[in-house]
Parts: sequence; C-alpha cells; structure tokens
Amino acid sequence: MKKSIARNYLANSAVAVMFLVAIIIFAASFIPSPRLHDMIFHTAEINRLLQHVISITLLFLSWHLYLRKRFAWMICIILLSASLFLHFVLHHHFINTIIIISQAYVLIMLLLCYGDFRRPSDRVSIKHSIVFAVLAIIAVFAVTVIGRITFSQSTNEPLTLVQSLSTTMAILFGAYGEYNAYDWFVFILIWFCVAVCFILVLRSATFGIVASMEEKVRTRKLVLKYGQNASSYLALEDDKKLFFGKEVDGVIAYGVVGNVITVCGDPICAPDDFIQFLAEFKAFCADCSYQCIFLGTTDAFLNEYEMLGYHHVKSGEEAIFKLSEYQLAGGKMQKMRALINHANKEVTTHEYKPNDERDLEIEKGINAVSDAWLEGKKSGQLGFSVGGVGLEDPLDRRYFYAVDNDGKIVAFNVFLPYGDMKGYLADVTRRVPHAPGGVTEKLVFDGFMVFRDEGAEFGSMGLAPLANIHEEGIKDDMTAKFLEFVYEKCNRFYGFKDLHHAKEKYSPTVWAPGYFVYSTKSITPEIAYATVKIQNPGGIKDFLLSGVKARFSK
Repeated sequence: MKKSIARNYLANSAVAVMFLVAIIIFAASFIPSPRLHDMIFHTAEINRLLQHVISITLLFLSWHLYLRKRFAWMICIILLSASLFLHFVLHHHFINTIIIISQAYVLIMLLLCYGDFRRPSDRVSIKHSIVFAVLAIIAVFAVTVIGRITFSQSTNEPLTLVQSLSTTMAILFGAYGEYNAYDWFVFILIWFCVAVCFILVLRSATFGIVASMEEKVRTRKLVLKYGQNASSYLALEDDKKLFFGKEVDGVIAYGVVGNVITVCGDPICAPDDFIQFLAEFKAFCADCSYQCIFLGTTDAFLNEYEMLGYHHVKSGEEAIFKLSEYQLAGGKMQKMRALINHANKEVTTHEYKPNDERDLEIEKGINAVSDAWLEGKKSGQLGFSVGGVGLEDPLDRRYFYAVDNDGKIVAFNVFLPYGDMKGYLADVTRRVPHAPGGVTEKLVFDGFMVFRDEGAEFGSMGLAPLANIHEEGIKDDMTAKFLEFVYEKCNRFYGFKDLHHAKEKYSPTVWAPGYFVYSTKSITPEIAYATVKIQNPGGIKDFLLSGVKARFSK
C-alpha cells in the first residue's frame, strides 16, 4: 500500500512538472523576447503557431496523464524521448538546462510508474478513427516539414517550403541520398505515426468482436450462478464493458461517460466474495481517477458498500411478484382482470423458443412490432438499464408474443432470468399502436404463470425510477430532496409517475427498494449527467425535446 501511495505521488509530480513546462512554453510564445525564445527553443526563428501547438498539446497530455490514461503515457514517452534526442544528439549543447532536466525527470518518473497508467481510452467508431488518423498524419508531416526548415536555418543552409516538402517526401519513400541523424528521426517518426494510426483504425473495427465472445461465455456463467439483481442479465448486452476479478471470480458490467463509471446493478459474484471483489473494483476506479455510481442496486449488500466508503440513496421501487401467490382473483386484481379478459377475446399468446427452432416469420413479426413501437416514441430508445430484443443471440431470454384474430403479431415481451433461474424480469414490453387493450398485461401474466409452473419463485416488472424516494426513519439529504423534486416536477420530460402507475396496476406482491450507490459524498453534476447520458445517448437534450413534443402534441 505504501509503495502504491509513493508511486502515485511520483506520477503526480511528473504530471505537475509537465504542466508547468507547458505553461512556460505557452507564455513564452506570446512574449516578444528573442533571448527568451533562444533559452527555451534554441532558436528564435521557430514558428509561433508551432509553439502554441506544442504547449496546448502538453497541457492536453498533462490532463489525461492526471486521469491515468494509457494512451497519454505512451504519447508522452515517445515525445519526451524524441525531444531529448533532439537536445543531445542533434544540437550537441546543454543550454536551457531547466527544460532538459524537467523533461528527463518526467520521462524517468513515467517509466517508473508505468503500471499506474492503466485507464483505457474510450473506444471510438471506425469513422472517427479514420478522421483522427488522417489528421494526425497530416499534423506530424506538417510539423516535420516546418522543423526541417527551422533546423536548416540553424545550420545556415536555409530551405524554402517547397524544398523542405520535397526533401521530406524523398526521405519517407527511400529516394533520398545519404541520411543523417535528423533524416532517420523524421523517417522513423512519421512511419511510426502511420503504423499507430493503422492499428487504431484496425482496433476500432475489431476490438468489440474479439473481446466480447470469450468474455460473454464467462459472464453468462457468473450471471446465471450469482445474479441476484433482476438486472444482472443485462451484463450480456453489447453496450457494457466488463470488469473481471483477479483475486475472486466475479464480473461488473459498466459503461463510461467522461470521468464517470456507471455500473448496471450490483457486482456479480459469490456473496462471500463481495467485499473483496468490490474493493478490487474500487481500487481500479481510484487508479484510473474515475468517479463511480451503481444504478438499481438492491438492499442485499448496502452494508458492504458502506464498509468500503460508498454512499447511497433510494432510487425507486421494484415491482416484485411471488409467483406461487400471484393470481387474478381478488378485489385488488379487478382492473388487471378486466384488462386480461378484454385481451382474451382478441388475442392469443404463445412462447417463441428460438433455441429450439428458428421461425423467420415470427421473428419478422416481432421485429415489425419493435420498429412500430420505436417509431412512436417521442424520445430516443433507452438503453443500459433496459435490454434489447436480442434475437440475433437469444441465449437464455424467453419470448412471448400475442397474435390477433387476423393472425398478425401485435405485441411481445422479452423476459430475462435472474436469481439462479428462480426469477424472471419482464425487460422488454412492446406493442403496435393499434394493439387491443390489455395485451401487454396478458403477456406478462401468461409469462409469469409459465415460469411458476416450471418452478420459478419470483417475477419482476423492474424498477420504477424515483418512486417513493423517502424512507421511514431516515432524514432526506440534499440528494434525496433533489430526486424527489425531479420525480414531482419533471414528468413532462420522462414519465416517472406514469411508469410507477403502470407497474402498480399489476398489483405486485411487494415493492422492493432500489438504490443509487456512489463513490462521492453526494451525486455530483458530472455523475448526474453520466447517469442520464448512458441510458439515453441523446442525453438531457433528448429528454427536453421529448417534453416539448409531449406538450405540443396535446
């Protein structure tokens, strides 16, 4: 532990020195002093725009080093090595000693602390990778051409821009005569940049496919064995990153928005290993300078979260059904009974088992319902805490669909297993706009009855977000009061109350509390934004637009 803390201080000292050097270079680029320029850059002729670029690049890298980004560490090692090479090999003098010593110190500290820079960069699309690669190669090439002009001026053999461009092209493609040290440096730097950009584009195209197949098998085993949270199966969705334990067998499904890690549900592992696994994940977040929030956790491990310094607030209530007791008889089921009786006259329900036999007509009908449902939504499709249809790889999903009297599929539900296959979550419920009333309720009830007959104990309709935030005997803090305000005042943008009422009509056996668990003392604006953004790619803007649409569509 002491070694880790010491190494962290050394890494931060290197970041601080690099930041200070960047500030000095940036300030010097605006001061009209040839002597100052000569002290820092060796020559007063260096282009001021290039000075700005260098300083801004160093500031950018300093910030990402502070966040422990792996790519920033690699770039800094390359740039610092190249800079020291230029100082000692090409210029053959030791002026501006402070800058040289600073660069050497940063380089040595970064090499000593290489294990601390483990935070991966966010995966980017192929399009963005190609654009970045092209711009990076152009930038390196342009800086090289300018550098050659500057270098030639220091040797009293000035080159024009055209001559420098022509010479650089000849060096790159082996058409140059005798290579000196600078020529070899240019050749290696540019082709290294090309290789890195090629790998970046290739990684963007293949990384997700290569990583997910082997990890999904391991994750599925853990989910089916230890997934007590109803949302555990969502760990298998493609929008999740996966953190596996090194000391214990476990997995955490998460996403990253900015500097915030958002976890779907609870860590998935043996109950006895929970503390050790959570501690390992907490250390990962700390090493990579991430804030963290767990969405939709149960009350099963609240004490363990608190023991490791996490805070929590109630985030809503989950509709849970004890299947052995769930039936349509009774006064409280009157509304539900009426809806299902109406649907019984107009639709029949069936289970589709794609793992037994694929039926392309049924899948076509299910996809048509899904498309119609998405088209009718006022906001973008939610994700992360809600799964997809998943017909391309059904695994353990259960599909129930409703057919009207004309033989057309008008609605379907997708159920996900949890709790060692003793429970099923009604995750995806979709219907066409003209579907008969009560069809969704009938699909949920019929599905639960099938699971009951198979020996399942529980059903879940998922979490009603922000419902009944106040807990008896617990004084509401500012975070709870803010969430209550959102529930009461922001229904125009997201139907919190409507969603709670929709689940309430099913008459669940119990409303189980769900929680936000977070690494900070309260939910910061950055965490709040990440929570919204990861569940809706359109972010807060999409919710605002949906609210406006809802207002003017009345």
